[in-house]
Amino acid sequence: MRRILLILVAAVLAIAGTTAAAPAAPSVAKAPAVVKAPAVVKAPAVVKAEAATQQYGTHPRQSLNITWNPSPAPRPVVILITGGYWYTHATWGTWEKQFADQGFQVFAMKYRLNFEAAWPAQRDDVASAVKWVRDNAERYDADPDNVLLLGSSAGGQMATDAATRGTNSLGLKGIVALSPVASPYRAWQDGNTSTNDKIRKLRDNSTLLARCYPDPADNSTANRDTGCWDTWRDMESKNAVTKGDAPMLMVHSDGDFVPPVHSTELEAAAKAAGVPASNVATRIVTGSTAHGGSLLGTPGMFDTVVSWLKARTS
Repeated sequence: MRRILLILVAAVLAIAGTTAAAPAAPSVAKAPAVVKAPAVVKAPAVVKAEAATQQYGTHPRQSLNITWNPSPAPRPVVILITGGYWYTHATWGTWEKQFADQGFQVFAMKYRLNFEAAWPAQRDDVASAVKWVRDNAERYDADPDNVLLLGSSAGGQMATDAATRGTNSLGLKGIVALSPVASPYRAWQDGNTSTNDKIRKLRDNSTLLARCYPDPADNSTANRDTGCWDTWRDMESKNAVTKGDAPMLMVHSDGDFVPPVHSTELEAAAKAAGVPASNVATRIVTGSTAHGGSLLGTPGMFDTVVSWLKARTS
């Protein structure tokens, strides 16, 4: 019996020894932790403008009424410069929307009037408005490199001035001027011999703009930064033409109270200075007394203007 117990004990010890000597199972290596790539920080989205009106200067009248359509690609800019004898601001009616529907981002500007600021404040306002539009172009899906002007009557004079001043110093693609008072001095002369109220009103407001009556012998600087006669000469677009001026399309009716000679004289001066004939032209609507913005309503003229503007954008 003792022999059997000894055999059993020996067997148990043998089994225990075998178990103790067995090598430990190799540990399973853990897969390295997945390192996540840092999140890409996106640039903040450009906030599209919501306000219809913005200020481009500190004066209450230095404003832009904006009519624009969101677009995946920047659209050309048309800055509208209203007329009103430099004394008030005429309205554009539905033309702002109609130009926007033709693929332009439209900025209708107002400016300081002649009883508030003498010339060249209005020229400075055009330059400030152009700069503001370029600086804020992305907010309105607008192309800062494709800026055009369209001015009516007194605003047409401001547009032709911008085209000819400093060899297109504003970098404009072109301007359209409807009934531009391109020669305020001629407007003053016409007003002295006419009984037409509008022509006489244009004479009086040209004088208020310059702050003096035109007289070659008077070059005083009272009420203005430059001499009187120098101011009148400076308001004449034809006195500043150079070969590199912005392209110009000028439009009148043959019965316009701002006669076509304002533009034909400017056109002749531009061509004499070397501006290509393809870059300056005067269109005359016959059998009509339409003036300024109303010229866009004459047969085919809106389409003509739109086609001309589009042809100047890159």
